[in-house]
Amino acid sequence: MGRRHVGRGDAKGIARERIERLFELAEQEARGDRQPMAKRYVSLALRIGERHKVRTGHKRTYCSKCHAFFVPPRNVRVRTSRGRVSITCLECGSVSRVPLTKKVDVHG
Repeated sequence: MGRRHVGRGDAKGIARERIERLFELAEQEARGDRQPMAKRYVSLALRIGERHKVRTGHKRTYCSKCHAFFVPPRNVRVRTSRGRVSITCLECGSVSRVPLTKKVDVHG
């Protein structure tokens, strides 16, 4: 008996499920003061996403440099100034700045 082949579409679906599960686990670990395990889960989720070309969808929930899962105010500082949101990781000191967008009223 040979191994069953998993199609590309199926593999992407499985990858998305695993990424979601790993981010759930990372959140649980980070809230329970087990940051090393949370970092490991985030790293694994990112690697799975890279391997299967799947976006994680969790862009601002972790540090892009040290992969720490953000739990405000424990390990992240969020500030707004000059039309930007500044997100500072308190584990490695990395700062990411995101422009604030104005809400556009479509109906009128």
